[in-house]
Amino acid sequence: MRYKPKCISALQIALGGLPEKMRVEADAGTPLTARTVGQLRKLDTWPENLVLTVPEQYHAASCVRIGKANVKGRVSPKP
Repeated sequence: MRYKPKCISALQIALGGLPEKMRVEADAGTPLTARTVGQLRKLDTWPENLVLTVPEQYHAASCVRIGKANVKGRVSPKP
């Protein structure tokens, strides 16, 4: 699932019940240094232009991915 959290509370909701030691992979040029979900939860601010990709089901090889958002927001109105 892809999330574009706008604040820390939205980030906490997106991370949900993921384990603290789950790996985090950030794209090159991303200003975050967090390597685990636990470190992400300790952040004070969240850049608005980043997207979080969270696995739907937890597996040992799963990881959370962080990348830059392609688009500022929704292009067409929601039906």
